[in-house]
Amino acid sequence: MTTLERRFAEVPGHWQVPGHFKINHSHGIRVGDMIYVGGQEDLDANGNVNNPGDIVAQCKNVMESLKRVIESLGGTMGDVVQFNTFYAGELSYEEWQRTYDIRFSYFPAPGPTATGILIGEELNLPGIRVEVNAVAIVGSAATRVEAFDDGTQATLDVPVEVAGND
Repeated sequence: MTTLERRFAEVPGHWQVPGHFKINHSHGIRVGDMIYVGGQEDLDANGNVNNPGDIVAQCKNVMESLKRVIESLGGTMGDVVQFNTFYAGELSYEEWQRTYDIRFSYFPAPGPTATGILIGEELNLPGIRVEVNAVAIVGSAATRVEAFDDGTQATLDVPVEVAGND
């Protein structure tokens, strides 16, 4: 039986929540080619909420946080295959669209599978409006193939070898 090594994300200056509650987990873990990133929130290094209530500003920061964790484990945003977003409070269509545009600007088109979940009034701490987590497979980033031997066209986001296309 093969034992896979576990690597834990170490991101200098990344938040902890010492003044709020004790955590005993990593922001991310890599096992083999898989990376799992836990919930990322817009917090400073001491666990205080940045941009309380501002979902657009928080969205930008949680995406940067997600990117730092993935990159610290040797992955890229293009390697993300599953992406979840948790929302707190009321969300207008305009807010949703702005945060969607921000989030998916971090991924090559068409992006990973995604789920949006409305939680209710609050997430972990007062003022937090958005949290994201993700799963990535290192080395799975997009390779584009746009034409096939039979004349059809498509864009695929997986490494593909097409026989006879020399």
